[in-house]
Amino acid sequence: MNGSIDYRPDRPRPWRARYTGPDQRQHSKSFRTKVEAQRWLRGEIGKLDRGEWMDPAGGKQLFGEYAPSWLAGRVKANEKTREWYEGILRSRVLPMFDHYQLRQIDAASIRGWVTAMIEEGLSPARIRHSHQVLRSILSQAVGDGLIGNNPATDISLPREHAREMLFLTPEQLRDLARHADDVNEGEGILITFLGYSGLRWGELVALRFRSVDLLNRRIQVKEAATEVGGRLVFGPPKNHRQRVVILPKSVVRLLEGRLANSAPDDLAFTAPGGGPLRNSNYRKNLWLPAVEALAAKHPHLGGLRIHDLRHTAASLAISSNANIKAVQRMLGHKHASMTLDRYSHLFTEDLEALAERLDEVYRSAA
Repeated sequence: MNGSIDYRPDRPRPWRARYTGPDQRQHSKSFRTKVEAQRWLRGEIGKLDRGEWMDPAGGKQLFGEYAPSWLAGRVKANEKTREWYEGILRSRVLPMFDHYQLRQIDAASIRGWVTAMIEEGLSPARIRHSHQVLRSILSQAVGDGLIGNNPATDISLPREHAREMLFLTPEQLRDLARHADDVNEGEGILITFLGYSGLRWGELVALRFRSVDLLNRRIQVKEAATEVGGRLVFGPPKNHRQRVVILPKSVVRLLEGRLANSAPDDLAFTAPGGGPLRNSNYRKNLWLPAVEALAAKHPHLGGLRIHDLRHTAASLAISSNANIKAVQRMLGHKHASMTLDRYSHLFTEDLEALAERLDEVYRSAA
């Protein structure tokens, strides 16, 4: 695409370079010398030829005006995730960048923002999540041709330390269930179920009787519940992956009494007063008292979380010689590599047993 240069002697910057952009509008800039005008025009034509051209006015848009278009584009995000995005955008990102033009946001301003959050005492995870949202918005702006590059890349962030996973032995899981029964008779079944099925909390809350096949010991995980703005929202499981979990016979026997006379649409597990389980109420009224009683004998378990029952299920399966693919299918992980990355340290005994078997092979050939 060709441009032109014209001379206007009555202007302070007499040399004007012009070209027509992909937006079918004319773009121009004036210079003191013809050489400067030629250099600028060659640069703009080069950008057009390489597909790198951007509307010079695009980067003038305010970040706060542009960000909602990014949020509206998260069409694959569930309601809980959208609420999470909105919360971070409102509380962490917009207070800093709301009135910035997109082109004014640079690496220095982002580093200053990160430093301020560190000094404020925010957790590394919260800082990383905030940066993730900003980087994603600016990445979209690059794709929209509003800015040339994403200044949020290559920003040094505080290291996030993974929270330690806690694993219960079969005896500790039994004791925790008994302590739950002491708090409220019959509630130990829920803890036993989670500890041997590996379901996520939201999957347990949404589990209905029609998805429980006690005769064949199968649970169909089709739905999950999340709390959004104080209300429960039911939808597909994480990663939209349905799965089947096969239960031990002993757990099935515990469920038979609890689910007797249930209608197909009834929830399998409900709050003591009826209705769906709510995480905050369950944790306060039943989980914490039961954990406190367990920690009296096992102090290192004082910080046990409900999600640790899912880790416990993985641990018990691995200790029962389950292979990695079976554990992946039970937990509903997208890839076996995710399961292996998370629980590889639990396979140490398998490696020791393998070494023993290889030793037998060696000696038999000697």
